Amino acid sequence: MAKDKSLNDNPRKAIFLGAAWAVGMRWSVKAIGLLNTAIMARFLAPEDYGIVAMAYLVVGLVEIFLDVGAGAALVRLKKVTKEQIDSAWTLRGLQGILIGTIIALVSPLAVTYFNEPRVQNVLLVVGSCIALMGFSNIGMTLAYKNLEFALEYRVAILTKVFGVIATLIAALFLPDYRALVVGIVTGYIFEWTLSYLMHPYRPSWNTSKFGEIWGVSKWMMMTGIGGYFLRRTDQLVAGRIANANDYGLYSVGSEIGQLPAGELGPTMVRSLFPILASLQNDVERAKSATLKTLAAVNTVTMPLGLGLAAVSQPVTMLLLGEKWTAATPFITAFAIIGTTQFIMIPFNALLNVRGHLKAQTNIVWIQFAIFCLSCYPLTLHFQLMGIVAARMISGLSSGIMLGIVANRILNIRVQSIAAALFRPLLGSILMYFLIDFILIRNLSPFFQVLQGVAVGGFFFPAWIFFTWFLVGKPDGVERTIYDQGIKILEKFNRKS
Repeated sequence: MAKDKSLNDNPRKAIFLGAAWAVGMRWSVKAIGLLNTAIMARFLAPEDYGIVAMAYLVVGLVEIFLDVGAGAALVRLKKVTKEQIDSAWTLRGLQGILIGTIIALVSPLAVTYFNEPRVQNVLLVVGSCIALMGFSNIGMTLAYKNLEFALEYRVAILTKVFGVIATLIAALFLPDYRALVVGIVTGYIFEWTLSYLMHPYRPSWNTSKFGEIWGVSKWMMMTGIGGYFLRRTDQLVAGRIANANDYGLYSVGSEIGQLPAGELGPTMVRSLFPILASLQNDVERAKSATLKTLAAVNTVTMPLGLGLAAVSQPVTMLLLGEKWTAATPFITAFAIIGTTQFIMIPFNALLNVRGHLKAQTNIVWIQFAIFCLSCYPLTLHFQLMGIVAARMISGLSSGIMLGIVANRILNIRVQSIAAALFRPLLGSILMYFLIDFILIRNLSPFFQVLQGVAVGGFFFPAWIFFTWFLVGKPDGVERTIYDQGIKILEKFNRKS
């Protein structure tokens, strides 16, 4: 407990360490997943990925309407009792059974909607797994609440490794979408098992605190529903107007394109939430921690997102192969969409902790309305790329609204927000044009990607630290890296 207390007393250290663990976990998992995708793309066709993606659209839709946010409610509560923990576990287990049952019931409707009969079998299997996962160990939520990110890291990595191994083995005997399903099932089973092997808490049946948990989570549930529609409505529309092959290109392209910002942004902010929860009585420190996270997140996601956009064509060839070249425009577009959509994401955590859940929910639903209003006419004229344009418009609107709310409700100055974003934004834009200008197109895809990484990897850090010195070395991620570098140099000099 002393470790947790020291981290809470030092938000900058807690945010840095938490973000490091979270990012390390997510990118280790994604690196394994990308390696798996790169191998499996040689065995499977785009339509195989399209079938599984269609099934998961239905799964997500059912989950989000029935997810009461029991785990998130535990994190938001300052102190929790055994009755609250066990009630959250019981509620989540009942929720899992209900979700699995409804997925099975709606699977025939999914076949009709997508005009793809193979979706039904995938839904029945995944629904059963979700029912099982409802009763996974709630101790993993307690570990997250207590900032024990290393435990989450181990569980996530082992789960992914076992799932990938199962997928690759299955592909030798089932060279179609069923190999992907085998990997998914294996991942669920191992995650459930590891949750009990790696955390000592043992939950028991309890329904006494259902009311308390619902009182905390109801607005979070509404926000989650709106967030799902924002993330997935484009795919619901794409799945309806495109065949399995084109939808597979769209789905995989959007997943790879949004990888830098869509994975790194929320992952880094995830470590901020329990820290802000511990600072509820210190508003100024909470605001300062959020602004530092805003700068840190965008210092990472902006250059990675725009860098991927700059080298999207060779990345497609290198990662997926020639039969996936039609996915390149989607990777390019979603790399930019992901970057813009998550610019202001740290303010969501502060709004949540400060109790402004209604404002957060309103932003999500207004953004969804903007997407719908722009999607219909754009899709009529531009098909799948029209959906992409609508996502871009709604993402920009979300950032603007979050900035306004941060200023008016959280009393964060516009100048402070601009100071956190200006250097990474300008540096990323300059880096994009520099890569595009220097890139030698007649090189092999591997050397084009290597060239882009080298140019961006040199220019952007140099830009960030040069401008950091120019603006007076303010406190932030640069300060943390700089201080650690000085300590390493001093230690090296003492040894020599």
